[in-house]
Amino acid sequence: MHKLNSFSRVAEREYALSTGSLNLLYYDLPKDFHDEYRSYDAPRLCTILKGTKSVSVNQSQSFQYNRDQFVLLPPNSNIYMKMPEYTKALVYEFDEQMIEGVSQRVADTLEVDSPTALESQSFAVNSIDKRIDKLHTRMQEILREQEACMDFLIDLTGQELVFELLRNNTCQSIISNHRSHPISKAIRIMNSPMGLKMTLAQVAEEVGLSQSSFSQKFKAATQLSPKQYLTQVRLQSSKQSLNKLSVTDAAYEAGYDNISHYIRLFKNAYGLTPKQYQRSLIHGSH
Repeated sequence: MHKLNSFSRVAEREYALSTGSLNLLYYDLPKDFHDEYRSYDAPRLCTILKGTKSVSVNQSQSFQYNRDQFVLLPPNSNIYMKMPEYTKALVYEFDEQMIEGVSQRVADTLEVDSPTALESQSFAVNSIDKRIDKLHTRMQEILREQEACMDFLIDLTGQELVFELLRNNTCQSIISNHRSHPISKAIRIMNSPMGLKMTLAQVAEEVGLSQSSFSQKFKAATQLSPKQYLTQVRLQSSKQSLNKLSVTDAAYEAGYDNISHYIRLFKNAYGLTPKQYQRSLIHGSH
């Protein structure tokens, strides 16, 4: 399995072991490594194979956890991490269809609640109990031994992990309740290629809210207005595109028709014009 030495979203997409229902991310990080980390549009179960992490989730007070604990992150979380020592970590990213499938099959047994509003700062830090430890160990065996029908076995073990998380009320609210919440849905839309080119009025309509209600609920959940958030997403998307596209094409792909407006926003955000940023990439590669 490929080792990730940074939190680059591009590297995560390229090197995650993906079955279509579950992404597995294996991080190999040196002592004193620190950076911002995100959970994007799916819940992430973060475990440590070796070492320790010092983390702050959605501006929470910083705390440390080790291989005897896990952290469960809701989608669209922002985390600051530092490694006090050399650290290896395995992260499970659960697809919505896997969560939905398990939830439906066990709803009567576990009394899985209907989705409700989830505070944007919610996350869980728990000790790894015997049942989760057994599944976590089994997953490592599958990866290490490259077993036949590997994708099937990974998905099967992943489903059992989702089941165990659903048994915990806090974890259940994180992996289940976000799914149908309109703001979570709006964030998923805004982060999609289609959403980058949508107006905020169109996003509000997609999630079934009036523009005023959408703006109010969005800011309450994220501490940003929809406009501020969409601007951040668009600029980040364009920044990633600038290593392969022209400034005009990168702006268009990120939803900007007015190039002058785009250049002004980019410089305000990053201190460089898009062209200057492109040049810095070229010089940095030499």
